[in-house]
Amino acid sequence: MEARLELSMTMRFPFYSTALAAGLFLALSWAARGAVSLGIDELEKSNFAVLQGKRVGLVTNPSGVDSRGRSAIDVLAHGSGFHLVKLFGPEHGINGQTKAGDPVSNSRDRRTGLPVYSLFITPEGNYRHPTRQMFAGLDAVVYDVQDLGNRSYTFISTLGYVMDEAAKDNIQVIILDRPDPLGGVRIEGPRLDPSFKPSFVGLYDIPYVYGLTPGELALWINAKFLAKPCRLTIISMRGWIRPMVWEDTGLKWVPTSPNVPTIGAARAYTATGFLGEIGVESGCGGPTPFQVVMGPDWDAGAVAGRFNALRVPGVRARTWRAGRDEGMFLQIDPRNSGNLTAINFQTIEILEEEVDRFSTFGHTSFDQRDMFDKVCGTSRIRRQLASGRSAADIVQSWNSGVARWAVERQPYLLYGLTPAHPGKTPGVIADNAALVP
Repeated sequence: MEARLELSMTMRFPFYSTALAAGLFLALSWAARGAVSLGIDELEKSNFAVLQGKRVGLVTNPSGVDSRGRSAIDVLAHGSGFHLVKLFGPEHGINGQTKAGDPVSNSRDRRTGLPVYSLFITPEGNYRHPTRQMFAGLDAVVYDVQDLGNRSYTFISTLGYVMDEAAKDNIQVIILDRPDPLGGVRIEGPRLDPSFKPSFVGLYDIPYVYGLTPGELALWINAKFLAKPCRLTIISMRGWIRPMVWEDTGLKWVPTSPNVPTIGAARAYTATGFLGEIGVESGCGGPTPFQVVMGPDWDAGAVAGRFNALRVPGVRARTWRAGRDEGMFLQIDPRNSGNLTAINFQTIEILEEEVDRFSTFGHTSFDQRDMFDKVCGTSRIRRQLASGRSAADIVQSWNSGVARWAVERQPYLLYGLTPAHPGKTPGVIADNAALVP
């Protein structure tokens, strides 16, 4: 039943059918009771049972916190029966403050004195994929990082590389599960072209918005991506269901990177993230990253008006001005039912028609075009845009891949559309098992 429901919601807009609306009502009621318990909360409640007697490494950043806001580093450092011996940070560093793409040095954590290894570019070289030496002496690697639910956000690539390296020496990988801030129902966007070389911003053949928690995605990676599966354990959440968006969880948003300081920016990343790759200003570095689209001497009223004429469900544009730059600010309802990924391409179409001398790729460098393709996961979309294909046609071309994914992901779903009975939701999903409550 759930597979048929998701398929129908994927192929049309709005997404929210009557059945899903009922699930959302239950989600809101559930969240109002403060019932969402994160994987790290469940780990601590178990007295760290899965870690007992082990030497542990931790992959995290400031977004890795428990429901009370305590960092995963502090929680594990004060646990008993095991030894936390190494820390690892994804892109932006373990402190989450390094700008996108900038190198991150290895260091030592001031509070614990533990060594910190960068799982990104360092002054010494590219260490996106951890080395055997980094994991030497570990029995388990714990992963606790908040994701955005987008294929191009690099934390999920780090997740896959950690699992790949751990598998070589039979090191256990333990995922402390977290919500998908876009919810667990929404699926959108292009999939990775099988003939296109994978990259750090496009590693997996999944839609741009894939609708899985980190734990669910890890189960899929283990089964479908890795040549040798790792020994995988998921510490699942309690109280989270698929229709929940971030605001339903009762959790505080912690910045995942410098340009995602708020849940509003996290959601808008889906709607405008492609635009920055072709040089369109989307507010990064300012107070409203990814929530604005603007340029010098644009007609803000015309741009915002054209967007609002599209009537994207749950998304409205208002005029925005900052110095010489004009454009639109996107007001995105947390429970919107519009296609957020499509907004990138609808906006390009509007700018081509409303802004003098705007050309999608006319002022881009080779590196910009290459990154645009990597984020899309294919060069086909760039060719479609260059040939004048409409945004509607481009979005339509995704549908078959999205529909297949709605079915393909089913075996890896750990959470349903409605609250599970508290006694039926396992806290630990061990040894690669995928259970649907």
